[in-house]
Amino acid sequence: MITAFFKSTWEFVQSFRPVNLALIFGLHKIAQWVLIKDSADLFYTPNLLIMRQSVDQLMWGSIFLAAAGYLINDYYDQTTDRINKANKLSPIVTRSRVLFWSIWIGLNLFAFYLGFSIDATTNHTSYGLLFIGISVILWAYNLSQWSKFIIGPLVISALVAFNLVLVHDLAFRAHDPGMNEAFTTEPFNNIWAWKTKWIWRIAYLGFITNFIREIIKDIEDINGDQNARRRTIPIVIGIARTAKVAVALGFILILSIAAFIAVAINSSIALSVNLAFALVLGIWITYKCSKIETQSQAKSLSLMLKLLLVLGLICLVWL
Repeated sequence: MITAFFKSTWEFVQSFRPVNLALIFGLHKIAQWVLIKDSADLFYTPNLLIMRQSVDQLMWGSIFLAAAGYLINDYYDQTTDRINKANKLSPIVTRSRVLFWSIWIGLNLFAFYLGFSIDATTNHTSYGLLFIGISVILWAYNLSQWSKFIIGPLVISALVAFNLVLVHDLAFRAHDPGMNEAFTTEPFNNIWAWKTKWIWRIAYLGFITNFIREIIKDIEDINGDQNARRRTIPIVIGIARTAKVAVALGFILILSIAAFIAVAINSSIALSVNLAFALVLGIWITYKCSKIETQSQAKSLSLMLKLLLVLGLICLVWL
């Protein structure tokens, strides 16, 4: 009985992609540390605690939205998952319609509450409405056969990169007027400007990397998607052409990382070394993409691309 309980509990936890949620947690925590540490070091503000509270609320809101997105994706993909993951039981949450919708609505309501809480303590923000919009997008994404063609991968990849941009935006906004005045002084202005550029660069790399990963996952899941009549990129244009698209994106990623290494080398050796590791992995992934001819050859690449996302996350540490 105890074994069955732990098994059911683990199946329940797996429904929310705990590894992916841990990555979101890590991204937010590292970004918070990078963006807030200089605020605390260079000047004092009575609202610093409010700022930290706001960015924590953003983190948990993002995690709740992501968990709800994973859950509803599993709910609508039950047919395809029975083919793509034949040896894996369907998530326990999706087996009961009442349980599924109760948890999905609850997760979204928690996220909306956190979004409006941020708006109540921070000037000129609309995170409550933003969270509602993201929830609607993640729900609507599953309703059309064509949603996973190009729009789906673009939207999901943009949301991944958007996490980092939102932390930056909120860290800038969540201060009192006195702190805003401090933002115009030297040396804080130079530090913030440098970090802002790198936040956007790393978000851009995360967008391209995740876009490639979404394409590779579509190749991996082609059998189930065909059965469900999903119009994903490999179904519409074929595996061979999809692999060429992934290679083209891989070259863009390689050139971008190489350019960023050239920029970073004069300001941060640690960052440039981190990017060099990402460059090597990006070259290897692009090479492997060029060799994809069948569905089975795409399986290992998805994990390698997640590793590349982790390397990008580590880049934040050196800012």
